Amino acid sequence: MIKSAIFEPNLLNMCPKSILLLITLFLCSLTVSAQYTEKINTNRPGTSQGAFSVGNNVLQVEGGFGFGKEKHKLLNTKTNVFKLDYSVRYGLLIEQLELRLNGTFRADGVKQTIGGNEEKIKRSNFEVNTIGAKYLIYDPYKRPKKDSTNYDELKSWKERYRFKWKSLIPAVSAYVGANFVSKDNPFTAPNDDSFSPKIVLMTQNNWTTSLNGNWVLVTNLIVDKVTTDDPIIGWIITSTHTINEKWAAFGEYQGQKSDFYSDNILRLGGAYLYNKDLQLDANVAFNFKDTPSMFTLSFGASYRFDWHTKDEIIEQPGLEGGVKEGEEENEGKEENEEGNEGEFDELEEGEEIENDSLKLGKTPFVNDFEDDGFREEIEKDLDERRTEERLERERIENEKISKKEDKKFRKEEARRLKREAKEARKAEKAEIQAEKEKQKMIDDIDAELDKIEKEQGVDQELQDIDKELQELEKMEKELELDNKEKEEKKEEKQEKKEEEKQEEDVDAEYEKYQKEQEKNKKAEEKRRRKEEKKRQKEEKKRKKEEQKRKNKEEKDNKTDDSDLDKELEKIDQ
Repeated sequence: MIKSAIFEPNLLNMCPKSILLLITLFLCSLTVSAQYTEKINTNRPGTSQGAFSVGNNVLQVEGGFGFGKEKHKLLNTKTNVFKLDYSVRYGLLIEQLELRLNGTFRADGVKQTIGGNEEKIKRSNFEVNTIGAKYLIYDPYKRPKKDSTNYDELKSWKERYRFKWKSLIPAVSAYVGANFVSKDNPFTAPNDDSFSPKIVLMTQNNWTTSLNGNWVLVTNLIVDKVTTDDPIIGWIITSTHTINEKWAAFGEYQGQKSDFYSDNILRLGGAYLYNKDLQLDANVAFNFKDTPSMFTLSFGASYRFDWHTKDEIIEQPGLEGGVKEGEEENEGKEENEEGNEGEFDELEEGEEIENDSLKLGKTPFVNDFEDDGFREEIEKDLDERRTEERLERERIENEKISKKEDKKFRKEEARRLKREAKEARKAEKAEIQAEKEKQKMIDDIDAELDKIEKEQGVDQELQDIDKELQELEKMEKELELDNKEKEEKKEEKQEKKEEEKQEEDVDAEYEKYQKEQEKNKKAEEKRRRKEEKKRQKEEKKRKKEEQKRKNKEEKDNKTDDSDLDKELEKIDQ
């Protein structure tokens, strides 16, 4: 959250329009920026100092840079300006005390026209370098006495949010420091001392409204370089309004009077709370005169190193040292009996209290703001914000866990797919190897069968049968030739006999018939023997093929059994 905005007016030497603008800004700019340990409390983007410190054991760095132009009507000069400002703040020992180192480095290029000539001058040095300490003198937001408030009267909403004149009393702090200026500095008075004191009186008002949010008003009264020939009297009024939990707008008016330089500067801008320890900001600044006139655009940031050892809530200032244990217990008991007893009775069974400050009615570190009703609203708002922050932290943590689990799942899935691809390649290689081994085994079995067949002489027997068949065929051919010759001879003889004997008796014919029958019988016998040989040869061939088929089936069965055994072994492994 942005610090209580700083708005500094100087109404002297101002035109009516500027005064009207200032009054409008003043009425619209009662802003809030309280010091507390949960979120950063910074002086940026303005130049004023808030009344409250950063907190004990907290180191805060604030800085920014800006670009601008200045035109001096009388000197006829144009200047391009670059500024780099810084501030280092540290809360020391107690909540009310803060050490501060701040400064501004400036580099510019001046173009001056004299007659028809134009001169260019480049300058760079520190405009300001100051170290000092700030202490909270008075805190109006401390818890009042127990009997100082009518609690029954503050039950109503109207009484709770009505305007209270006591809220106009500001918190007051004082700053004492020293300026360190180098010799021959073009941005300071010619006879300025290298060491001079600086005193600042700071006030801060915090307001919370039901409709318009939070506001803060900070004023600074500055007395600087009082021991030099050119003392400076200045004042700053800053007003900041928190638009929401992340954004804030501010307006600031700064006035300065001295013999060396006087001016009235108006600044407008805003800030963005990136997280509880980092704030980003931007602003524009301009003045209301032409000797010189100025316009600057600046950007900056503030970062906090929070080394708090106590659980202190300083968002509503006062009670910075916390509450003692005995007082904490007594206050918790009294609040539980008076105001919170009915509230906790209304909680359903098993329902938890989702906040960090309301624990059994104990609110030891939250300031009262003059009455319990206002204090309860502050506690409620603080608890809601804490609950939102806790839920946001849980959401972020759950998202981180989900992303981590998703990344782990994707990694395991990639490993699984890689492992499956590797196993698939390995299985494919094993299958190819098994196929090769199976083919080799089949070839070996065929070779073995061929060897066995050769040993058993099956081929030789077939060759013998083929030879016998060839001989039988040869004999048949010879027999046929003999038969033909004999028949021809017989026919010739028969023809001769027929010619010689025209008559034959029945016995001769019968004998002739018997001879023909015997001859036919012998021919039939030879034919039958030949067919028997062929049948035996075909039978042996069939047996050989059946033996080969059986051996092949046995080999396949053995291979399947072997593959099955291998698969079983893999499964067992």
